[in-house]
Amino acid sequence: MSFIVLENVTKTFKQVPVLKDLNLTINEGKVLGILGRSAAGKSVLINMLRGMKEYKPDEGRIIYNIAFCPACFRVEPPSMVGSNCGCVRGCEFEEESVDFWNCDKKIFNAIKRRIAIMLQRTFALYEDDTVIENVIKSMPEMEYEDSTYLALELLELSQMTHRITHIARDLSGGEKQRVVLARQLAKDPMLFLADEPTGTLDPKTAEFLHEALMEGVKEKNVTMVVTSHWPEVMKKLSDYVIWLEKGEIIEEGDPVEVVEKFMSQVPLPEKGEEFELGGPIIEMKDVKKHYYSIDRGVVKAVDGVDLAVDEGEIFGVVGLSGAGKTTLSRILIGLTEPSDGEIKVKLGENWIDMTEKGPLGRGRVIPYLGILHQEYSLYPHRNVLGNLTEAISL
Repeated sequence: MSFIVLENVTKTFKQVPVLKDLNLTINEGKVLGILGRSAAGKSVLINMLRGMKEYKPDEGRIIYNIAFCPACFRVEPPSMVGSNCGCVRGCEFEEESVDFWNCDKKIFNAIKRRIAIMLQRTFALYEDDTVIENVIKSMPEMEYEDSTYLALELLELSQMTHRITHIARDLSGGEKQRVVLARQLAKDPMLFLADEPTGTLDPKTAEFLHEALMEGVKEKNVTMVVTSHWPEVMKKLSDYVIWLEKGEIIEEGDPVEVVEKFMSQVPLPEKGEEFELGGPIIEMKDVKKHYYSIDRGVVKAVDGVDLAVDEGEIFGVVGLSGAGKTTLSRILIGLTEPSDGEIKVKLGENWIDMTEKGPLGRGRVIPYLGILHQEYSLYPHRNVLGNLTEAISL
């Protein structure tokens, strides 16, 4: 059944076309995969379907075919037309075809409330609340006991029951992503939007997330739109795939066929030049970071790590979600205090003790260290030039 229809949708930013004359139908209960390289227009399309005000189409229409109760403004997928709404007036859902970006504001907001979204690298959690509190806060109003049981079910689905009482800020990036999934499923959406849901996850954690999306969304016949540049995601989750390139649909159809054509056009990375390494520039010895609480006991985020990095070296730290990679990098750059151990960074001919606070300690070297967080650390309301000049104090 036709649920969402895009008619000649076009979007530009600063006279640069991002989406060009898109025509597309998304059927109820199906999973649409949007495949494409970075900057192809995938995230713009996702935000447009969500109703984010900066993403209103410049041309064309997005039509939502819905079941609508005019009494209580409840919105459901089109298959619910003719069924009882359940509101105090005992109304039946009526068939409604809504021009999403040009409809009454009440209907627009009613549709938005039934859409869940997982944004790319934006975890959007209550950092000082526990995992289960984060999930409960995203639910419609219900009895506390009911909401707790539902939250536990969703956290089991997303394989996060081992972190129920942990504070959100202490989680790894992959764990935060799984809590976000549980939060969005808690909204009981009619449309689930997932923008690169596994783009930064290790293969095992990505598999966890795929299984949760299959069980929590696809197997319950919730309509889903998922974007990715990973072919495996498209093959595993999608019923139908479009390939976006510079804002245009250049191929669409069966996931396997479209993915094969896409991969044939993607060049393999070239091997870089060999570089000679200098002497040691970073040293860590028996570095530990343990968290303690009455509720959670001891959490050993980092436990006795030794490493040495040479000048000019690209040093890789690999591990599953929650292994301690992010904590280790935050300790190195001075954002997280270690519980124990030695951390030294060479500045010129001097070795700086990173466990020593202040301008005579790690403050001497921190201006020469940079970190690329899992979550984007940009000023969202400034342009690219504004973000760059702020970083060098201009």
